Amino acid sequence: MFNSQPQFTIKAEKNKAFDESCHIGTFNIESGNIADCLENCLGNCRCQSFQICKKTKCQLCSSHKEKNSSLLHDKDDCIYAIYEVRHLTGHLQKLEEQCTGMSCLMKYNCCQQSGLCVKNSICKRINSIKQPWKRFACECPEGYHGDNCDEPITTCGGYLDGPRKSGMYKVMDSEKSMHEVYCHFQSDVAWTLVQSYSFANGSSNSEFKQVRKSLCESHPLSENAVTWSGYRFSKARMESIKNNSTFLLFTCDYEKHLDIQKSDYAQIRLQIITTDVLECSYFTEYVAICNGCGKVGKYDLNECKIKLHQNSYWPLHVHIDETISACKFNSLSCSGYASDYFGSYHSSPECVKKLHRCAQNANSTTQLWFGMRRDNAAQPPP
Repeated sequence: MFNSQPQFTIKAEKNKAFDESCHIGTFNIESGNIADCLENCLGNCRCQSFQICKKTKCQLCSSHKEKNSSLLHDKDDCIYAIYEVRHLTGHLQKLEEQCTGMSCLMKYNCCQQSGLCVKNSICKRINSIKQPWKRFACECPEGYHGDNCDEPITTCGGYLDGPRKSGMYKVMDSEKSMHEVYCHFQSDVAWTLVQSYSFANGSSNSEFKQVRKSLCESHPLSENAVTWSGYRFSKARMESIKNNSTFLLFTCDYEKHLDIQKSDYAQIRLQIITTDVLECSYFTEYVAICNGCGKVGKYDLNECKIKLHQNSYWPLHVHIDETISACKFNSLSCSGYASDYFGSYHSSPECVKKLHRCAQNANSTTQLWFGMRRDNAAQPPP
């Protein structure tokens, strides 16, 4: 397309523009001269795409539709553009030996420029023919993510683009204080553990009164070191994690398998709960459990309806509606007792203990998690 090497292919979309939050520079150009706008983009290491509005305004964007397509909106009199590199006779590193015009901009080592990555992060040069718009990456310090490592990680969701190995990770709370959390990664969802306790410690005669309190009260327990038999975040830490989450999850005996699917579990979209789970409410309205979003023993909770209970002396737990005929869970004979699960241990008859992993013996455990999907979508995870 241009006389200099390498040659560029521009792909443009009419009446489209990227969100203003991604703008990093505006230049005046000759009417419709897309080559001038591209040259300005190549001269800015942060520029990954660009757009021309009102024919003479060249706007540089710090993101790309491949990564943030949701930020691309309809806008009259604008043209959004991305570029590709073609007709290269070797690796992009050959540009170091010979370049003219725009190719010289491409060969520039962006990591020689100061201020691209925040303090304590490492700039790494990228030479990619498939993604020429991404010319550097910042290797972030613990607790931060984002293209420029300037976004604090507040939940395990901030590590979805990393190795995705379950274990301890550092996150930032609302007070900008760094602390460790336990993360479990499942498909495109990251779960952050906020509470875990054993059946013995959750009973009414246990000395661990913290775990029997409502989430609306702040009763931290070993919050700086995961102890599966007795562990709970302060309300402030829970609030920080919940505010950046999409789902709520209960599990049983997670630490024995490190696999949610091998446990009893129930997961709920926070969006469909009308009452804030960190407020002092007695119960929420009944909500439907989606397919594959819960089971107790051999019973799938699909088509069951549940609501959440808690008050000042009763911890948050799940109540299953026994009147739903389609719910297979209703075949249980523990009427009046079997409907309260995942935290309600004031009475647990033998038939419940045989079925429910959270209550089978003194060492059985119950966990509470908040989860975030990669795209933070409203739909439940697969």
